[in-house]
Amino acid sequence: MGSAARTDTDSSLGTHDLETGMRASRVGTVVPIMAIAVALLFVFNSAGLVRWTQNLPPSTFNTALSDAANAWHDAMTAAGPARLFEVVKDAIEVDLR
Repeated sequence: MGSAARTDTDSSLGTHDLETGMRASRVGTVVPIMAIAVALLFVFNSAGLVRWTQNLPPSTFNTALSDAANAWHDAMTAAGPARLFEVVKDAIEVDLR
């Protein structure tokens, strides 16, 4: 009787109808989504990239990485996306550290 009651509840909620034709999501869809998110962060939050590279331990490689991040941020500021990000961030009063 317990399983019958559960089946009736599921049927009344339309659970079976909602699941019809659905397939399990593939993990492979996560990689492109993450790549797009990281690319958007690099473009719009280039100042965050600069802050991150400045907090790396000192080394020749990290210094070169920091220089590249600064050049990238300068390019994104000149092109506009970094300025747009700062304007929106200031408008909604969010402090990103």
